[in-house]
Amino acid sequence: MIDTESGSTPDPAPEPAVVAVTEVVPDSAGVHLPDSGSPARPRHRGRRVLAFLFAFVVGLIAVVGVSAGALAAWDSGYQERVLPGVHVAGVDLSGMDRAQAVQTLAAALPYDRGRIVLRGPAGDLHVPYAAFARHADVDALVDAALRAGRDGDTVARAAAEVGQALRGTSIDPVVRLDEAALRSAVTTALAPLATSPMDATVSMSAAGPVATPARDGSAVDPAPAITAALDALRATGAPAELVIPVAVAAVPPVVSDEEAIATVASTRRVLRNVVVTFGKLKWTVPSAKVRTWIGFTTQAGTIVPVADPALVAKALGKVAKGVARKPISATFLRSKSGRVIGVAASGNGRSLNADVTVNRIIAELASRLAGGKATPVKVATLPVAPEFTTAQAQKKAPLMSILGTWTTWFPIGDHNFWGANIWIPASIIDGTVLQPGQTFDWWNTVGDVSTARGFGPGGFIKGDHTEPTGALGGGMCSSSTTLFNAALRAGLQMGQRGNHTYYITRYPLGLDATVWKAGSAVQDMSFTNDTRGIILIRGLRTRAGLTGYVTYQLWGVPDGRTVALSAPTVANVVQATTRTVKVDTLPHGTIKQTEWPSNQMDTAVTRVVRNASGQVIHLETWRSHYVLWNGLIQVGL
Repeated sequence: MIDTESGSTPDPAPEPAVVAVTEVVPDSAGVHLPDSGSPARPRHRGRRVLAFLFAFVVGLIAVVGVSAGALAAWDSGYQERVLPGVHVAGVDLSGMDRAQAVQTLAAALPYDRGRIVLRGPAGDLHVPYAAFARHADVDALVDAALRAGRDGDTVARAAAEVGQALRGTSIDPVVRLDEAALRSAVTTALAPLATSPMDATVSMSAAGPVATPARDGSAVDPAPAITAALDALRATGAPAELVIPVAVAAVPPVVSDEEAIATVASTRRVLRNVVVTFGKLKWTVPSAKVRTWIGFTTQAGTIVPVADPALVAKALGKVAKGVARKPISATFLRSKSGRVIGVAASGNGRSLNADVTVNRIIAELASRLAGGKATPVKVATLPVAPEFTTAQAQKKAPLMSILGTWTTWFPIGDHNFWGANIWIPASIIDGTVLQPGQTFDWWNTVGDVSTARGFGPGGFIKGDHTEPTGALGGGMCSSSTTLFNAALRAGLQMGQRGNHTYYITRYPLGLDATVWKAGSAVQDMSFTNDTRGIILIRGLRTRAGLTGYVTYQLWGVPDGRTVALSAPTVANVVQATTRTVKVDTLPHGTIKQTEWPSNQMDTAVTRVVRNASGQVIHLETWRSHYVLWNGLIQVGL
């Protein structure tokens, strides 16, 4: 509009004054804000408008009682517009329609422009006012401005409009904001300032346990900042930057550096060799392997070394193999004809009880951790049942056990026809059954010694020397001596027996039993089954490289008899010697020992056999005379 007095364009409404940044400190006394003042009233209406209004009002009052039409004419001139003299927050809205008033107030009251500054020890964090929709309620203010001066009857409205035109009507602004959004925005902005403390830890390295230091965390309570912001920003005079100091509190870790260092020291006591034992067997798990078992966990603020049971069990592979024993199923004892006459008992096997052994090892480590000394750990085992038990086998035959057994070793060579002369008799005798009162006779049982039956030439004593391969079946005495000793220890009634010309160290002293035939002369070996049950003779043959073994077992039902053998007595000893002779039967320089020295001596061994009542049923002494046998070494010329 053009001013009719000056002819100039009136100045536009001035921008709101810039408010200085103000720091607000939340405390119990509340928030103190500076008075930012109110925008200056515009002066573009001037005296012209006031004079006009005064003249109009005087005239209106003069005729109010005469004609109400004047008020209607006035209202019609401001229909849907703000009456003169109406100010909102110092902004004159006179004559403006709703759109103009809304636009004017929105520009004059920019309450969404600004930000909260959260000042912490590490720097500032910002929350814009727009984040929580801080604004003036423009629509409500314009509604109030449009209603100003329009209440009451004609006389009252006339008086009010006159007064409003003369003095003006001032409407205070109202600030609105989303409190929930403000709380959320401040809490979110402060969240990065809150950090979790880092506990001290211990880990296992190749060199042993290593401690990692702890670190404090931080905590921030957003409530004081939220309260200060709400108190300040509800006011119209809040600054464009509302500075709120934020306190950050240190949060100590649960596990301290001192605790970690103590755990390192105690763990080193654990990391020593672990010795595992089973009877006389022993295995050592080195400390380097023990170290791989250990991890760490935290319990009630304390770091505790913990062994992994799976890794401990994995380290016991050699132990498991060492203690393992296969179960033995019950077997039927058969005669030569194949008839079942008895049952050999089954036997449980054995395996490592890994769970119990692992727990014992872990208990040992815990003892070391508590300051105890390192001690060996005993292996725990589990029985392994056989597939075929004694009870199952006994349904067909009675249970029998070994009444007596003996094993003799021998070097396999041409002097025993590569073991055949010893093993063939054991094979022939295997399965022989002696009925009660029946006598075993070596030659009657073995029968003919011939090449057709597999025998071959072997050694024998001829005069003053030993022939290595001159006798068919030579070496058989190893087999007869073995069976004699098995029967002797079974407590049976012994019969014929003769010792060798000289003592052979592979046989028990004074208890060897030679057998031979020379024309009509015969040396036999015999014994009688004087028990009430049958006896089964087993002959077993085994070898290991160039060493052979022959074993005899006498199976029967025990009748309670016991056997006691005295130590051999030795008398009339003449010391044997060894001489060396040169021979032309060997290549030059070749050395061969053909005779081994054996002392001349007389020996005696006594056996006492008692029945189940303790009464002596056999008492005899075996006496042996061994001749002097000097050694001989031949050297080729």
